[in-house]
Amino acid sequence: MRLMFPLMSFWNNFMEKPLKFIKDQKLMVIASRDEKDIWVANVYFGVDEKATIYFISPEDNRHSKMILKNPNVAFSIAWFDSNNHKNRKAVQGLGICRPAENENEVKTGVKLHNQNFPEFKERITVEWIHNNEWGSKVWVLKPSYMKYWDDEIYGDDESEEFNLK
Repeated sequence: MRLMFPLMSFWNNFMEKPLKFIKDQKLMVIASRDEKDIWVANVYFGVDEKATIYFISPEDNRHSKMILKNPNVAFSIAWFDSNNHKNRKAVQGLGICRPAENENEVKTGVKLHNQNFPEFKERITVEWIHNNEWGSKVWVLKPSYMKYWDDEIYGDDESEEFNLK
């Protein structure tokens, strides 16, 4: 039990900057591929303290079908100040994406979605995820690599890389 605190402390310090940025954003671009094509999709998302990203999407959407065939994805979350083009921030990454595998992941995905989009909390519920007519599921993206780009923090160096394996 004594190792948990130092490991969590290390994790929090290691991921503090990119995680704070990701938590302030709501829209992510995710790239998936199958044997023939590559596809990008914009999805609304939420993120937990371990940098696991959750989003809700119908299982029959093009990106969802591709993820079911090949769970390796790339993603990007970007922001810029339109008044200062030297104030840019972004996370670009790679990871494994899949449908939620248990009730805890479904609950976490719904909770994070509704924190970012409270106007949907009456409609997007755990029960709705299990019974909706569109086949929408909670999807879980576990990043294995992230590059955090932040002009304000890194200046001319621009970015820092994080291997999360």
